[in-house]
Amino acid sequence: MAAPGEDARMIRVLLVDDQEVVREGLRSLIATDRNLTVVGECSDGDEVIDHLDATRPDVVVMDIRMRRVDGATATAAVRAANGPPVLVLTTFDDDETLAAALRAGAAGFVVKSAPGEDILRAITTVAAGDAWIDPRVAGRVLAAYRASRPRAAPDLSALTERELEVLTVVGRGLTNREAADTLYVSEATIKTHLGRVLAKLGLRDRSAAIVFVHDHDLR
Repeated sequence: MAAPGEDARMIRVLLVDDQEVVREGLRSLIATDRNLTVVGECSDGDEVIDHLDATRPDVVVMDIRMRRVDGATATAAVRAANGPPVLVLTTFDDDETLAAALRAGAAGFVVKSAPGEDILRAITTVAAGDAWIDPRVAGRVLAAYRASRPRAAPDLSALTERELEVLTVVGRGLTNREAADTLYVSEATIKTHLGRVLAKLGLRDRSAAIVFVHDHDLR
């Protein structure tokens, strides 16, 4: 729920980064989007849980490397607390750590050096329940993720033809709207089929579905 006087449609963002200059830059960037508002800031991962109840964010924007508690550990804590989706901020050399964040339940990741419009879109996308996998480092990160876990042939027999189509397009990183346009169906249909796919395959969320598709070369 939005605070008094605040536009109820605005997406509430909690920033987590141990560098004040980075938080300041993100705060300034977010201020350029009238649909986003920063409701709190944390200087390290160990502060996040205490800030969730106080700020009630719709999305957590989390640095992957911090001094006391890293982004992967903090992400796992947010997910365990049934908190909002987490968008992880990364650099070009964080593959292993970022793979750990995906295992912990991050809804997406974006490179810090990405254009501002991409970062804003990533925040909005993740807050809406979609996933955002930055294409600049996606291949390497997913490769690191795969290397850390056993790989077996997927059992897709429980999926209908349409559900497999939905899984495949979602696995390319498309939002529900983009997937709907691709398959010429409604956005509600995509949401329904995706929910069934997640349940049938035992996948936690949308980002897990994306990893699953890459993991098994279903693209």
